[in-house]
Amino acid sequence: MFAAGSWPCILLLYLYGLVATSLVTQSVPVIGDIAHAFGVPIASAGWIISIPSLVTAIAAMGGGWLSDNVGDRRVIFWGCIAAFVGNLGVFCAQEYPVLMAFRLLEGVGYLALTVGAVTMIMRTTQGSRRSIALGLWTSHTSCGIGLTLILVAPLAQKGDAWRWAFGGHAVIMAVLAAASVLLPKMDPNHVSRRFVDIATVLRSRGPWRIAIASCASAFIQTGIMAALTVYLARTYSVSIPAAAGVGFGAEIVNAIGCLSVGVMLKNDWSARMLAMGGGLVMLLGGLALYAPDVSFMAAAVATAVFGFGIGIVNGLIWAMVPSVSPSRETLGATGGLVAQATYLGVLLGPPAIFATMHAQGWTMRLMLVAGACVVQLLPLPIWGRRARNAIGITPVAH
Repeated sequence: MFAAGSWPCILLLYLYGLVATSLVTQSVPVIGDIAHAFGVPIASAGWIISIPSLVTAIAAMGGGWLSDNVGDRRVIFWGCIAAFVGNLGVFCAQEYPVLMAFRLLEGVGYLALTVGAVTMIMRTTQGSRRSIALGLWTSHTSCGIGLTLILVAPLAQKGDAWRWAFGGHAVIMAVLAAASVLLPKMDPNHVSRRFVDIATVLRSRGPWRIAIASCASAFIQTGIMAALTVYLARTYSVSIPAAAGVGFGAEIVNAIGCLSVGVMLKNDWSARMLAMGGGLVMLLGGLALYAPDVSFMAAAVATAVFGFGIGIVNGLIWAMVPSVSPSRETLGATGGLVAQATYLGVLLGPPAIFATMHAQGWTMRLMLVAGACVVQLLPLPIWGRRARNAIGITPVAH
């Protein structure tokens, strides 16, 4: 068994985050094949991608409270089992309602893995290690998306080969279910939490502010990256693997942005400076990506710039989560609220971007990028004169 808070434990938890992300994005490179197989219009195909996020968008806070009660390791184990069964169901599905039902079951696994893993990280780490570990955790989305794009893209446009995106993932989930025994057990002195603890979190302003920011960030990041392969392939007449390669590169840059946040906070960088700098870079990259008359190479660079900027913002958002929790005992519920808002953004982002896939849709995409940038920055508790005490992670320049 790995020691609580050790780097082997943190890296294993990070791996659970990676595979959880791929529960959503494993369908991205092959979405055209899935839509064709089940007779779904491409404008509506975003729901196939994002439907696992529905469970988390509805129930993540309850999942966090459950993690506070029964233990993070148990929640992670049963999340692996739910994802395993959901993958097998999609692999075998012959009807669209069956496909969506098992995608929802994958969403149960998605919820359990993401909430359980990040709560264990917050619960077992302190100080600079916590900031760095949460920065690493934040990158699981970008790395999960990037790896999925590369691994699944070769299955695109090959008939029913898309099913192996889910069959292969089922095997991975079975292995990770067994690996959960390496995670630390629940504290033997643990006291069961009351359901009223959820009300305590809901009455606190701090968790809500972080949740709103994270929702906006997830909305635009997931929307852009989920639709990117289709967008680039259609706009520039490039192959699916080439378009997926652009997304993979952008996600690697995004991960670098996420990882850099913990190091910069440790070295007393201003949280306000990180927010403004990351937001500006993200905004410029997103606007350049969707501007008319942009070359394929320029679009690829813009995607990477967007990824780096939003990576910094996301890393900062999650670094703030422990400091806004009403107590250590409600870390799960607090993380659950933020996760619930985050995956509401994940749920709505892909359909919103896919809905703009028409000739004049670029103007709406520019508005979505600009609006999301504003909404993800304004709620952060870093703008007031007493921001330093409110954040509790790094000095903020006044």
